[in-house]
Amino acid sequence: MTSRKLERTLNLLAELLNVESPKSAEELRKRVGMYPEDKAAFRRTFDRDKNALRDMGVPLEIIPVPGTNPPIDGYIINKSDYYLDKLDLKPSELRALNLAISSVEVLAGISEIEAMRKLGGYEESPETSTIRVPLLDGEYLTLLFDAITNRKSIKFIYSQKNRELEPWRLEFTNGRWYVTGKDSSSSEIRTFRVDKILGISLGLVANEYEIPDNPPKANMKPWSYGDGEKIETIIRIDETLLDWARTSLDTEIELNNDGSGIAKVFVSNQEAFFSRLTLLLEHAEIISPVEIREAYIAYMNNFVEVSNGNA
Repeated sequence: MTSRKLERTLNLLAELLNVESPKSAEELRKRVGMYPEDKAAFRRTFDRDKNALRDMGVPLEIIPVPGTNPPIDGYIINKSDYYLDKLDLKPSELRALNLAISSVEVLAGISEIEAMRKLGGYEESPETSTIRVPLLDGEYLTLLFDAITNRKSIKFIYSQKNRELEPWRLEFTNGRWYVTGKDSSSSEIRTFRVDKILGISLGLVANEYEIPDNPPKANMKPWSYGDGEKIETIIRIDETLLDWARTSLDTEIELNNDGSGIAKVFVSNQEAFFSRLTLLLEHAEIISPVEIREAYIAYMNNFVEVSNGNA
């Protein structure tokens, strides 16, 4: 399975676990956001992803979407079939269970992979090509799915700060899980990398908040996070790297007559922004404001000194 197919399939799984009622294929296409626009190509890809989920033992159900006439097929995962009550197995017990289950035939019509997935401790043999999410992610993902399903707020530590979040959405992007929701202290929409979260705990009250019909996708702009003021920064980019910059900076670019482009980026975390901008080398220039331009020049001078061993 390619990394893009893995990412798309896991995002489909996350969406199916997040929803409370069956969703049509078209609704899922919009929510996942990684499918081709062409309807025939989408249908082929969507069918392959459904089969991949079923091959993994996911109990995917097809139920008519409520209120549709004529009926439209809707898709949902029965959470009681997908999850098992927490067993709190110790690592040594999980290892023993893996050894035992790989040595005997699993009965009752389910595969050993599905059985171990339900128990939360499947370990692949050297011959398999299964890609595993780290155990730490797995522990937190269960809590996060619970929080989203039951509309419970969560508290955790991130970047050495206490956080409280109303989680809206889980996504698997670039090999990592991300949770997006509303930060209770700032009321801003924020994204957090799950493997960097520490000490997560769920609120005791369910249905504390409402989730928008189309919650925003994970914010992959690290420069937009920070305690500092958001500073509008204007960048000129050479024609040869416009496509790359448009994707990497995730922003619209206005074209100049000479073929170069102008991008507008809002920066709260200068170090994260400078780190990304260095990838453009001499093909990008900060036009304004002056203080960001000068700070970037100082950053680059220090980078050159370190590279030359003078720092």
